Amino acid sequence: MMKLHRKGVLALASGVLFALAGSAFAQDPAYPAYPHKTVTLITSSGPGGGGDVFLRNLVKTLGPKWGINFVVENVPGSGGANAMRRIVEGPADGSLLYGVSTQHVVVTVLSDPPYKYTDMQPIVNVLYDSPIFFVRTESPFKTLQDVVKYAKDNPGKLKFGAGTAASIDRMVVETFKARTGLDMVVATHDSGGQLTLNVLSGAVDIGSGDAQEVQSQVEAGKIRILAAVMDKRIGNYPDVPTAKEQGVDVTATGWRGLVAKKGTPPEIAQAWEKAIQLVLEDPEYKAFYTKNNGIPAYLPAKDFDALTNKFAADMDKFFTEMGLKKKAN
Repeated sequence: MMKLHRKGVLALASGVLFALAGSAFAQDPAYPAYPHKTVTLITSSGPGGGGDVFLRNLVKTLGPKWGINFVVENVPGSGGANAMRRIVEGPADGSLLYGVSTQHVVVTVLSDPPYKYTDMQPIVNVLYDSPIFFVRTESPFKTLQDVVKYAKDNPGKLKFGAGTAASIDRMVVETFKARTGLDMVVATHDSGGQLTLNVLSGAVDIGSGDAQEVQSQVEAGKIRILAAVMDKRIGNYPDVPTAKEQGVDVTATGWRGLVAKKGTPPEIAQAWEKAIQLVLEDPEYKAFYTKNNGIPAYLPAKDFDALTNKFAADMDKFFTEMGLKKKAN
């Protein structure tokens, strides 16, 4: 389960062709044959967002090794529904894939869009994310209990920033709200970059996001991570306790992988499975995801499919219990 503020129509034109021409690089013979020399990878996040950063850094290493030109195309909007449309209306031949987090599943469960995660097939999972709660360094909140106390003493005053209803960080905030019974404002943001800016400006008091998205601001001393939301502490921040350790029973793990249009040949998934296993061991890519709190989590198509379906069932139950989704008659 880590975006600059921009108009969707501009972001649609922000696909970037990485200069990784096969003719300029000798493909590593360990990498499998692939039927396309140019592959477009879609992300529903804006430039600088978690999905965007994930894909661009993945192909920075993978492109030269595999001898493939990778184009990363930003297709934001509607909680990922626009990106799903782009995939489902595209070819099922391995030339077009979608870099997904949990969002494409959540938006399906919550809003019943025209195109759903079930219209796509998992190809391979790559990483697990590290969900967090974070504040600006000037914030008076030093612990999660400080947040809880303030919200109890000032009903309706706490502004808790999160992503769209289809994001895992929004799910985490709704769980936090339900478990604590607090009266607070949940402020929706279209991107992690927008949320970070609002936390920095004080427009919101605390944010729910991914450690990768705020990494640079933490390094610059502008953001402080208040709690890890995983079931264990984050490797790069061993001194930051989990939410559960701070008395709030909220846990979540995000994931990042690749899916394609249903009907894509199994040979495509098999090629990606081999390539991802290799790139996860590449020193350059390993340095990136280790620094940015990514957890290597290779899952082949079959296991990724099982993870996706279980997550969908869990989210359906969660949203029903939270009153965010009508129970079936």
